[in-house]
Amino acid sequence: MTQYNKAYPLLPKVAYEKTPVPMQGIIDYIKTLQVPLEVKRATYVIGRNESANGQDGIGNNLIGMQSDGDAFPQKYNRYIVAYCVKNENLTGKARGFLCFDKWQSSFDILADEIATRGIYIGGKINSPYVSFTDVTEANFCQAYEDLWVYGNKDYKPTKIEVSDFTSMYSQAKHLFV
Repeated sequence: MTQYNKAYPLLPKVAYEKTPVPMQGIIDYIKTLQVPLEVKRATYVIGRNESANGQDGIGNNLIGMQSDGDAFPQKYNRYIVAYCVKNENLTGKARGFLCFDKWQSSFDILADEIATRGIYIGGKINSPYVSFTDVTEANFCQAYEDLWVYGNKDYKPTKIEVSDFTSMYSQAKHLFV
């Protein structure tokens, strides 16, 4: 076990491998998911943000799931095949990232996490990391930043982050009807 895989000590370490996926492939896959419409839309927005529009996957992980924090629910273990170490975009520090069996697994997990945590328009959040319970278009970006990125209800998204989220959600409303 290392500092990079403390939640998954039995996983093999593999070399970092960039996994770009065309956005149209991601969109087509999200459309096949058996989840509510707003969860599909949120999966699109958060997936786009986490993967830099599909261009910044790490070992088939396009959602930024890390191996050096707490373990994720066991139901996801069937997708996890290894971990790798890469400097994360947010801090520039080396972090452990989970690697998945295929890129589609990222979106299976993401959609499930979004539904479970309530990070979608109309969702209900019950978390100490968020200062509100009802997710709306106006606070969707805040819900994502608080629950997925920072784990800190005091973080305030920048105007650019909110604008980007609003734009992507507007696109999602046209793509997923």
